[in-house]
Amino acid sequence: MLVSTPGIVMHATKYGDTSLIVKIFTQQQGNQSFIVKGAFRKNNRFAASYFTPLAMMDISYDDHSKGSLKYLKDIAPRQTSKPLFYDPAKSSILLFYNEILYKMLMDAGEDEVLFDFLRKEIDGVHDASGNLAELPLRFLLRLCKVMGYFPEDNYSATNSFFSMQECRFQSYYVEDAGIMNGNESTYLHRLLSEEKPVPAERGLRAALLKQLVAYLQMHNEQIHKIDSLEILASVLH
Repeated sequence: MLVSTPGIVMHATKYGDTSLIVKIFTQQQGNQSFIVKGAFRKNNRFAASYFTPLAMMDISYDDHSKGSLKYLKDIAPRQTSKPLFYDPAKSSILLFYNEILYKMLMDAGEDEVLFDFLRKEIDGVHDASGNLAELPLRFLLRLCKVMGYFPEDNYSATNSFFSMQECRFQSYYVEDAGIMNGNESTYLHRLLSEEKPVPAERGLRAALLKQLVAYLQMHNEQIHKIDSLEILASVLH
């Protein structure tokens, strides 16, 4: 059966001298793995440069393959508004998104709601303007909602510390117990309750970003260390 579907590149690994093994999250069949022979050869129509992290494309492939690796029949890379080669902030954000998603969705099956969400989020990075520092925080919160562990915003004067284990605010703080401190909790509450940008110092944003990654790790065992977190924090202002 020939499958034609939009896809998002999750990971690409060099195979041999000239080929690639590529994992693509497809709209119709979830994660699929492909071998792209000769990707590094000159004038190959499936050039390695097409398979960058979170690149979006329309693909077709034969689903009769008996092995875990399939062969692409055709690809049509989706053109974005402008390249990100000279935009370190957007490039770092997409690198961060990609690392989170690749680890979280390692064995993801068909999920059109999730696919459409990811496509919208990737477009949002390409189209964003102005200060991008809040974008990863908002992304992680929206991702938590799609994945089913969105923080409950029960924040109040008495419940002012967010418990990552309970997914809600509580009345007390215990250091090193998966509970956000007062400043982090207040900032999280404002992000949850306000659609407009929430001003915050760079150090507080970086701290909450780290806490939200820890929150994802707590509720998804496939996510371990996120290497791009420190890079992202150093690039965003």
